[in-house]
Amino acid sequence: MKRIGLIILSLLMTVCATQAQTANDSVRIKLQTTAGADIAIDGDWSSTNIMYTKVATGQHNVTVRYGSLFEKNYPIEVSTTGNTEFSFLIEGEANISSMPQATIIMDGIPQGLTPQTLKIVGTHNIKIKGDEKEYFDISDQITINPFETKNFSYTLKKRPPRLYGMVIANYTGCNAFGATLAMCRNWGAYLRIANAGGEFGQDEGYPKPYYKDGYYGTGIYKKKKQTYATVTAGVMKRCHKYLFAYVGAGYGEFGQTYEQIIDTDNEEPNYSTERCISGAKGVAGDIGIIVKYKALLLQVGYTSILTGKFGDTKWHHDPYIGLGISIHKNKKRN
Repeated sequence: MKRIGLIILSLLMTVCATQAQTANDSVRIKLQTTAGADIAIDGDWSSTNIMYTKVATGQHNVTVRYGSLFEKNYPIEVSTTGNTEFSFLIEGEANISSMPQATIIMDGIPQGLTPQTLKIVGTHNIKIKGDEKEYFDISDQITINPFETKNFSYTLKKRPPRLYGMVIANYTGCNAFGATLAMCRNWGAYLRIANAGGEFGQDEGYPKPYYKDGYYGTGIYKKKKQTYATVTAGVMKRCHKYLFAYVGAGYGEFGQTYEQIIDTDNEEPNYSTERCISGAKGVAGDIGIIVKYKALLLQVGYTSILTGKFGDTKWHHDPYIGLGISIHKNKKRN
């Protein structure tokens, strides 16, 4: 009986030692695959694409499955001194480019600017988002199978320019004030009116003779009146989002009335007067640009009365400047 007891005790000690050795040889490992795929080790499937588990040292079999499109077994070796993290990525590549450069948003998350290669698998919603003031966004749904490479190229469509109304007060070099009214999207039209007041070609009477210390002046000119008026209209072109150019024609008139005092004997106030009227009227040409900054407008232009000369004036030219505001409907852009 004593001998049988020793044998049983020896067997129990052997089993305990074996169990202890087995426990000491188990290792905690991490398995990972691409999001959307399933992973298993020795037939034990994880509920996510990342799996933490404790296995014995030695050979094991990892299975990666992506729906009905892909399934593959990968053998691994687990040891107490070796690797404990194993990745089995089955990503494909989506090469995305756009004109002009834009931001890629995939499944609601920004991914950076184009061009770019995204390592993904499965079906994803993407948006190509450019400057919202200049371009429409592009939305698309792309599908990449495991280890597949696809190229996606997008051309953003430009938004039509906003329709701007413009109101500008301007000042012409001959001391005339006026206004410009315009409306433009890509093409447009304008109307400009300027006036210095007064009646064209009418004087206001004769000046008094120049007299000082018994001397009557000779060849004295006195300017009595200047008149100016133009009405022009024409076409406008949007050259840039901040720059508009225009050219037009219409009617204009410009006149100056002088009186000249001429002393005849230089001793007595015996003099004669001459009225001198010069000017131009007829067709007027107009050209200029308008620079836009936010709602503020700066106008620089040049107008010329081209025909109908009289007196000693052949043509008449005047630069002008203006300052105004733009008006547009602030429509929300989706």
